[in-house]
Amino acid sequence: MLRVHSTVFRELDRRLQAEHGFGVDAYGVMITLVTTPSRQLPIGALGEQRNLSPSGISRSVDRLTKAGLVTRTTNPADGRSLLVGLTPDGVRRLREAQVTHHEVVRERLLSHLDPRDLSRLGQLWEKAMPGAVSSATWPL
Repeated sequence: MLRVHSTVFRELDRRLQAEHGFGVDAYGVMITLVTTPSRQLPIGALGEQRNLSPSGISRSVDRLTKAGLVTRTTNPADGRSLLVGLTPDGVRRLREAQVTHHEVVRERLLSHLDPRDLSRLGQLWEKAMPGAVSSATWPL
């Protein structure tokens, strides 16, 4: 399982960097933001959802901000924390990167499995971690 993840993850990171100028960590931050109704989250919540430390999410958001893919604004709810939001360019670039993401997953993993294999794999993931397949959000 870890070998499969590592192989797919490395190729995904390589292709995203080569074709879109950002890696899988940045992709993960942007995909998390695009799935929220307002396309923005407090930086702490974003870090938690991405399983990144405060300094890790801060570095990632810094890079994405410099690239014009996200914005950081003061959170009006408390006046202290930051809200991170996707820019229109960030949404556009994410949509382009999703094509690459899907291609890599199909090439490196899914193309080797038939529909029965895929169904069984989903059942196994769900058994190992309830919600891994059936939940709209990632299980914590």
